[in-house]
Amino acid sequence: MTETVDLLELAPDAGIHLPRYVHTPPEQDSELTKRMRLLYNPDVPAQIPVTDQLLIDVLRTQSNKYPRRVALDFFGATTTYRELGENVQRTSALLLEHGVKRGDRVSIVAPNCPQFVYLLYSCLQLGVVCVLHNPLAAPTELKWQIENAESKLVFVWQKAAVSVTELVRSMDTEVISLDVSAALPRRLRFALRLPIKQAKDLYHQLCDPQAKDLPDYDTLLEKQKPYNRIVRVDPDVPAVLLHTGGTTGKPKAVILTNRNLVSNLFANTTWVTKLRPGKETWFCVLPFFHAFGLTLSLNGAIGLGATAVLFPKFSTRAALAAQRRRPGTFIVGVPPIFDRLAKAAEENPKIDLSTFKYAISGAMPLTQEVAKRWEKATSGYIIEGYGMTETSPTVLGSPMSPERKLGYMGIVFPSIQVRVIDPDTLVDVEPGEVGELVVKGPGCSPGYWRDQVETDLLFTPDGWLRTGDLVEEYEGFLRMSDRRKELIIISGFNVYPSVVEAAIATMPQVAEVAVVGIPDQADPARGEQVHAAVVLNPGASLNLEKIRTWVADSLPRYAIPRSVSFPEQLAHNELGKIQRRKVRESVLERLSEGFRTQG
Repeated sequence: MTETVDLLELAPDAGIHLPRYVHTPPEQDSELTKRMRLLYNPDVPAQIPVTDQLLIDVLRTQSNKYPRRVALDFFGATTTYRELGENVQRTSALLLEHGVKRGDRVSIVAPNCPQFVYLLYSCLQLGVVCVLHNPLAAPTELKWQIENAESKLVFVWQKAAVSVTELVRSMDTEVISLDVSAALPRRLRFALRLPIKQAKDLYHQLCDPQAKDLPDYDTLLEKQKPYNRIVRVDPDVPAVLLHTGGTTGKPKAVILTNRNLVSNLFANTTWVTKLRPGKETWFCVLPFFHAFGLTLSLNGAIGLGATAVLFPKFSTRAALAAQRRRPGTFIVGVPPIFDRLAKAAEENPKIDLSTFKYAISGAMPLTQEVAKRWEKATSGYIIEGYGMTETSPTVLGSPMSPERKLGYMGIVFPSIQVRVIDPDTLVDVEPGEVGELVVKGPGCSPGYWRDQVETDLLFTPDGWLRTGDLVEEYEGFLRMSDRRKELIIISGFNVYPSVVEAAIATMPQVAEVAVVGIPDQADPARGEQVHAAVVLNPGASLNLEKIRTWVADSLPRYAIPRSVSFPEQLAHNELGKIQRRKVRESVLERLSEGFRTQG
């Protein structure tokens, strides 16, 4: 066995062991991985080159190859690849002027916009760790994240700038404001100043005049000259920090390296074999502070020399306006996005989505109904992808061909290995049995920033990354059973929330449902009971008895809900995925206040 090389000396602030990536020869792939490779499209290689290339090298290559091609489109304001490269270099000069050096951390608290891209890649040019944050995160979350990273500079969207400035007042950091409206086309910037309600509403969505006293990024950039030098760093040291709470709720900063990001970028673009370098238009509707949006949307577009159409947040109106202006060919999204766009096309025959040849859906299950609606509207393909922040993110996906299986997580991507193991013994289960998915490959994070305890829990003793997801194999494809940490255990019986949710979701009255385990209200010795939080369709009514009767034939008796609540809405993350942990916390909080659910 090759001895593990620890790179902590190169990035001591990371606070955890940083192993050098060691390539596994194809002949040593797991048996499940080998079976999956047999299902590949003929044009997809089993391995991609895993080199020491940095992500900034990818941008430099495309800037030289396609200098006049539009790299970014932001509501019609365009940036060519040459201009993108120059703006990254000018931003690098700005960072250097503020004393930033290799290994320092710089935070970006902003929605998708051109300034976000310039800042991200300038950090990568200088060997600076770029820390990405959700601008709508709770103040306590943001404060912990910035403190944990010890960011030297914080670039923050105007709308959050004042509150963030208060949060970091006691920290040794500087706040620089980002005016997203400065990146808009001139006509829209002028329109924002018009004395009409629509213009005023848009201005207040994007800008905050209270931030005018803070240093402004675009103003500071005006006097900067491009700084061309790339600071070479080891590809296995931290490059980006992304934040996750996981199912435990404990905040963690996931380390992603240049090797993680570059290898996952090329695994993704290799998977969709008919993508044309220098000719595609990608709709970037997912946030870049999320791994799915960062790697598949932004970095994927740049890696292919595509035009990235940026959206600060998804709206059907904005997406359709962009489609008229600059028709998209590829889109990465979540099921609600595809559903809304396809429904709009169904309702209005003037809406043309036929330019979208390929789409990847993730973060939550893609139903047959939504997939068929999208493919009817576009005449293209849509597949599901599976991954997590800790894997950069993509691990699995269906082939982009008629052989795909909707409703399945898919098969393993190039250069990645997977196994399905017994979560207790760590031994491989038999094909078709439920077990925990574990992953190995160049996209796997080395761990969590300054948290060796959680990092150790992330990996098996022999170095496989534990996803916490319970899966089963069917004809070489994997499908989700549940997250191990969200299992409901009733008198020793395991209940998978997603199975109960699927049964309840077939009721016509139900708009959304989340199933969680709560302490057994009648007999604590049984452990937990199944609780369903159900959002009803408008005008619908329902009660526990009707739900229990409906699911009785499809669930074992111990898995039938024994209590129900009817909230107006459920907690979702920024991608629209239901957060069962927060639903459970809400239910328990109401129970502690004396509120009684039906049951």
